[in-house]
Amino acid sequence: MFKRCRKNNLPRVAVIAACFVSGLTTVPNVFAEGNLSLAEAVKMTLELSPNRFIQQANVSSATAGVSIQEGVFNPTPSAGLSVGQNTAPLASVPYAAMANGPFSQPIMHDVLNTAGEPVKVLSSYGPGPDTRYHYQGTDVATLHAEISKLFQTGISASVGLVNTRTIQSNLSTVTRPNANNSFVNLNVNVPLLKYAGSTSAAGRLNAARKQQDAAVEDYKFFLTALANNAIASYWDYRLAIDSLKIREVSRDRVMRITDEVEKFVSSPDPKKEAKLREQMAQVIYTAGGARVNKNRMVIDYQQYMEQARTQFALTLGVAPEQFNTLAQPSDEIPDAIIPASFDNNSNRAAWRKAAVANRMDLQAAKLRQEAAGFIVKKSERDLNPQVDLNVNLGYQGLDEGNKFDNMMNAFGNNVEGLNWSTGVEFRYPIGNQTAEGILDSSKANYRQAELSVYQKTREIDAGVDVNVGYIDRYVQAISKAQQAVKEYKDALAAWKKTPLTDPSAILGMLQTEAQYTEALLTVLNIRTEYAKLVADVRFKTGLLGKTGSTPEDYTISFNEITQLPR
Repeated sequence: MFKRCRKNNLPRVAVIAACFVSGLTTVPNVFAEGNLSLAEAVKMTLELSPNRFIQQANVSSATAGVSIQEGVFNPTPSAGLSVGQNTAPLASVPYAAMANGPFSQPIMHDVLNTAGEPVKVLSSYGPGPDTRYHYQGTDVATLHAEISKLFQTGISASVGLVNTRTIQSNLSTVTRPNANNSFVNLNVNVPLLKYAGSTSAAGRLNAARKQQDAAVEDYKFFLTALANNAIASYWDYRLAIDSLKIREVSRDRVMRITDEVEKFVSSPDPKKEAKLREQMAQVIYTAGGARVNKNRMVIDYQQYMEQARTQFALTLGVAPEQFNTLAQPSDEIPDAIIPASFDNNSNRAAWRKAAVANRMDLQAAKLRQEAAGFIVKKSERDLNPQVDLNVNLGYQGLDEGNKFDNMMNAFGNNVEGLNWSTGVEFRYPIGNQTAEGILDSSKANYRQAELSVYQKTREIDAGVDVNVGYIDRYVQAISKAQQAVKEYKDALAAWKKTPLTDPSAILGMLQTEAQYTEALLTVLNIRTEYAKLVADVRFKTGLLGKTGSTPEDYTISFNEITQLPR
C-alpha cells in the first residue's frame, strides 16, 4: 500500500514511520492555522521523534552484525608476485653420471694407497664449462593466485596456482636450462569434531540473524509505543483545553451570580445599601471569594494547558522554538465509548493470550533466547578435540625456455600424473579452559535471555491485569459521575429559582455550582483516561495497529484506538 514510501538506501524498517497511518502520505503542517487530527499527530510523532532514529541505529547495528558473520564465509581470492635471487652450493657429479655427458672433463683427487702413499686417481667429473663455479645462482620470479572459502558446514577448500620462473645467472643453460615450473593444487579440510557442522561453523551467523530479527521486532514495537504515547499526549492536550473551557464557563457563571448579588445589595439610598451589605456580609464575602477563586482556577488551567501543549510538542518531536505555535487538537475526546458492563475474567484471559501471541517485544526476547541457544550449541560442540581430515590433490608442469609462452605453457607441459596426499591432524589444548569458559559464558547468557522472556511475560500479564482493573473502575464510575452531573445541574437550576433575598440560596447556589463544575471535570477526566486506556490496552496486547507481510504495511485507524479489542 505504501511501496512508494520505500527508499532503497535505507533499511526496510527505516520507512515504517513514513507509511504508518493509512491514507496520510504527506506530513501535516502542525504550525499552520487550523487543528491537528489524532491520526496526523501519530504520523507526525513517528516521523519527527528523535528517539526513533536512536532505536533505528540498533537495527543498523544488528544488520552490521549479520554482515560481519556472513563475511567469514565469503570466498577470499588472493594473488601475488615475488622476485628474488637464490644461491645454492653444487654437489660433485660422479664419473658414472658425467663420463658420457657433454663438455665433461676429468677431475683428479689425491688419495692414500694401502702403503699410506699419496696417489692421484680419477674420482669424478665436474659439469664441463661450469666447472669453475661451485654454486648455482638463479633469478627467481614467482606468481601465485588462490581462492579459498569456508562453508557453513565447517568444510574449507582452496584452489591455488603457482608459477615459478628460474633463470640461471652463472651456469650454462645447456647443462641447467632455465625452467618454468607450475603447480596446481586443490586442498580440502574437513573438521570431524570441533568446528564440524553448521552448529559450530555457522553458530554465530545464525545467532546474528536472530539478533537482527529481534532488533526489527523491537523497532516495530518501539513505533507502537511512540504511537501510544502520541495518543495519550494528544488526549491530555485535548483534556487541558476542554478543562480550561469548563473552568472559563464556571468563572462566567459565578460572575453572573455574584453580579446579581451586587445588584441586589446596591441601592440609591446609602443607608439602605449599608444595611443590606451588613445583613448579607457573609454572602458578599463568599461571592467575592468565589470570584477570586474562579479567576485563579482559570489562570491555573491556562498554565496546565501550556504544559500539556509543551508535552505534546515534545512527543511530536518538533523544535523547542515551535512549541508555542502548535496547532490545537481537532478530534474530540470520544464520548459514550465506555461499555455499560465489563466481564473481567474473560477479557483478562483473552487479552493475555493476545499479548503473548502479538507483543513484538516478547517476540524479540524469544528471538534473543534462540540466538543465545545457537551459541550454547556451538560452544558445546567446540569442547571436542580438533580432528581434521586434510586432502590435497594437484599436479606439476614444466616448460623450459625464456619466452612468456614458456611460463604460461608450464601448466600443461610435462605433466606426468597427479600428486595427492591425505592425512588427519589432531589438536587439543591441555585443560581446554578457553572452550570450557566460553561454554559457561554462553550458558549464562542463555539463562539471562530465558529470564528476560519470563520477566517480559510477567510484565505483560501484570499490565493486562492493571488495565482490566482500570476499565472495571471506569465502567462503574462513569455512570455515577454522569448522574452526579445531572443532579448538580438540576440542583443549580432549582437554586436559580429561589429569590436572592435568601442568603442561604445564594450560598447554596455557589456551592452547587462548584460541585457541578467538579462533576463535569470528573466526567471529562474519566472519558479522557478511558480513551487513553483503550489505546494502551491495544498497545499492551500487541493489537495497536495492523502489521502486514512487511513492516511497511503497518497501519492504524481511529476507530480501533477508540474501541476495546474484542
